[in-house]
Amino acid sequence: MPSDGPRAGSASATTAEGLPTLRLDHALDAGVGDPAHGPLRRAEHTALIDQWLRTQWREAGAPPRGAALAAVGSVGRRDPGPASDLDLVLLLDPELAGSESASGLASALWYPVWDSGTSLDHSVRTSAQCEQVAAEDLRTAVSLLDLRPVAGEERLVADAATRVRRAWRTGARTRIEELGELVEDRTGRYGVLAHSTEPNLKSDRGGLRDVTLIRAIAESWLADHDHVVVDRAADVLLEVRDALQLVTGRASTRLSRADQDAVAGLCGYGQADDLLAALAEASRAVGWQLHRSLAAARSAAARGGRATYGAGAMRRPALQRLDHGVIVQAGEISVDLEDPSPLRDLAAVRHATTTGLPLTGATLARLASGRCPRLRPAQRDMLVDALSGEHLAEVYEALDVHGAVARLVPGWQSIRNRPQRSPVHRYTVDRHQVETVLEAQKLLGTVDRPDLLLVTALLHDLGKTPEAEDHSLVGAPLAHRAATELGFDAADAEVIAALVREHLTLAELATGRDHADPATVDALLNAVDHDPSRLDLLRALTEADARAAGPAAWTTWRAELVEHLAAQARDTLTGVVRPPREMLAPQRSAQVTVLDAVRSTSGCAVLYPAPGEDAPITEICMGAPDGPGVFAALARVLVRLRFQVRSAVVATVDGVAVTTWWVTGRAGDLPHPTTVRTAMERELARREDPAARVLETGPQAPMRRSEDTPVVALLPSAPGRPTPLQINARNRPSLLADIAETITGHRLLVSGAHVMTLGRRAVDVLYLTDLRGRPLDEETAARVAEAVAEAAA
Repeated sequence: MPSDGPRAGSASATTAEGLPTLRLDHALDAGVGDPAHGPLRRAEHTALIDQWLRTQWREAGAPPRGAALAAVGSVGRRDPGPASDLDLVLLLDPELAGSESASGLASALWYPVWDSGTSLDHSVRTSAQCEQVAAEDLRTAVSLLDLRPVAGEERLVADAATRVRRAWRTGARTRIEELGELVEDRTGRYGVLAHSTEPNLKSDRGGLRDVTLIRAIAESWLADHDHVVVDRAADVLLEVRDALQLVTGRASTRLSRADQDAVAGLCGYGQADDLLAALAEASRAVGWQLHRSLAAARSAAARGGRATYGAGAMRRPALQRLDHGVIVQAGEISVDLEDPSPLRDLAAVRHATTTGLPLTGATLARLASGRCPRLRPAQRDMLVDALSGEHLAEVYEALDVHGAVARLVPGWQSIRNRPQRSPVHRYTVDRHQVETVLEAQKLLGTVDRPDLLLVTALLHDLGKTPEAEDHSLVGAPLAHRAATELGFDAADAEVIAALVREHLTLAELATGRDHADPATVDALLNAVDHDPSRLDLLRALTEADARAAGPAAWTTWRAELVEHLAAQARDTLTGVVRPPREMLAPQRSAQVTVLDAVRSTSGCAVLYPAPGEDAPITEICMGAPDGPGVFAALARVLVRLRFQVRSAVVATVDGVAVTTWWVTGRAGDLPHPTTVRTAMERELARREDPAARVLETGPQAPMRRSEDTPVVALLPSAPGRPTPLQINARNRPSLLADIAETITGHRLLVSGAHVMTLGRRAVDVLYLTDLRGRPLDEETAARVAEAVAEAAA
């Protein structure tokens, strides 16, 4: 243990076993979240760790010559966290390596660290062995670049560090592609920090490991980076890591939801979303700098690049001049500043999105400077062309990291890096809009105004800020203003604003309302002002928005519902007359078969239509004579047989309750239809017995407060039609059965239903009547809604 402990008020203390560790009260005094104090605090912590290790070195009886203790990892970089592990290297002269004394020295050094409970990564090497492993193993080479002396003969550490850097620089030209593959592999295994609601501060793309790689590329001398930007971003990531480890008392770098409020408070952020926004800002800066460093290193290492030798190595790269002052040279896009074309800057952006060539750093910096005036029609058209480019996402990241997008699009700054708490979303709000544009590109042939579709996709979530209760309503005037600034006339800006206001309407009606109810189609037609062109735009925007959110938001079932309702509305506008109720194609043949079976036997029927063995979602069609409690009985069957319901449609046809369910699992792994039919018959026979209606389900994970309260609402309907009741609640195996049992207890019938599971939420719409098939009066409807809310909770 060190002879002199930490000074009073320092950011570190000493554990009972002697290894220095940060204390929460001292860390607060030192200013967690204050960039002016964070590096000083970590440097002081490093000095105390070094002091402790030197004491262990002396007590281990280390020889005066021929041995040295070096640190790598966070201690080697002088930025350890409160619970960081130790990465140590025992360096030995060749004549001492492998001896019993060397083995004894290593044991005497490692055991005190293990006894303290600190995780230790250790190795014993000579300088030549360090050089060899750096030449052979990429990850080890990157780690050894941080080699720093702690105790013993510094000559050995200096020699090893020199050899490692020589090996790194010698082999960097041939290993740059391997480095790029390492980055992509980690992205696939961990994800992107900026878009994660539970980010890994170390391993996610844009995290602390990427900071280390950026600095390693600089050590190769192939490419440098913006040191101020990277250092500032690293400080943000390190501050949050320190606070997280202080809050949890563990070395974890995964910022879970449960810890975000405490970490945000410790770092001085108002709320968890502000913390995630700051992390996204920092990680995107790191991600961009890594991307630029890799690109520059590849360019330098390419044949004829400045890192190669031979014919053509010193030849000036060819310069290509394009229209509107755009210049391409050395695989990068810049502009001729003497060209007066008003289209020059946007033409450069368009060329980048369509070719994938990067904009030069100087061009990006200039695009982000100054105020952007309202676009002229020709500039607007150039912007629309840029939005249609397949490389839009990469160009957006480059522009936005430099602040250029917020300068161009009014209102963009308020959504930059804002996290989305919905489990169906994969991206931050701003990046989600860009992904929506990319999805809209695939649908341009389905609309007559593709320019409006692309721009609306870019603007549709401008109102999604923490303060907004309904981001669609908030976003409509923001989109109108933005569209005007982007060069659209008043009529087009009004269409864009209307689409933003209604961009959720089609999906909500399609998945939550009865398509056979005329009020459903009327609501959709009112949303698009009875305009066929606007209907097509809303249909395409709905799909693009959902696909950009993620797989859970655009399932096959949801796509069919949206297309079916949009087709009904389109037919109404064109005067096509269809039957009052048209079943969706995947259900029609199965429902007919089930209907015939129930009518002929007066019993139950079950069918798995087209059960593809490899399909992860299986369709089940169930039928039974309708009556009070039938829907509840069918729901209980699914719970007892442990089906996981994804969605469902319930209908009553000529006195027969026909229910189509979509459940998780392959048909071959699910209970046989005969087993399901037997269970249905047993459940229906016992539906009047209260004891038989009790369900036994396993314990559920605790819910957060925001998930604990269900939302139950009565939806409008046409006169004489069943009363629609919408339930939005945290899903559980027995939820639908509990709700159905409550409805049965009020002596009501379920004449139809739409059931949907989205992430952890269940969004169900049940169409209710009394026993005579009449809609509910206001008093009964209010009473049932209250009871259903209690059952859902």
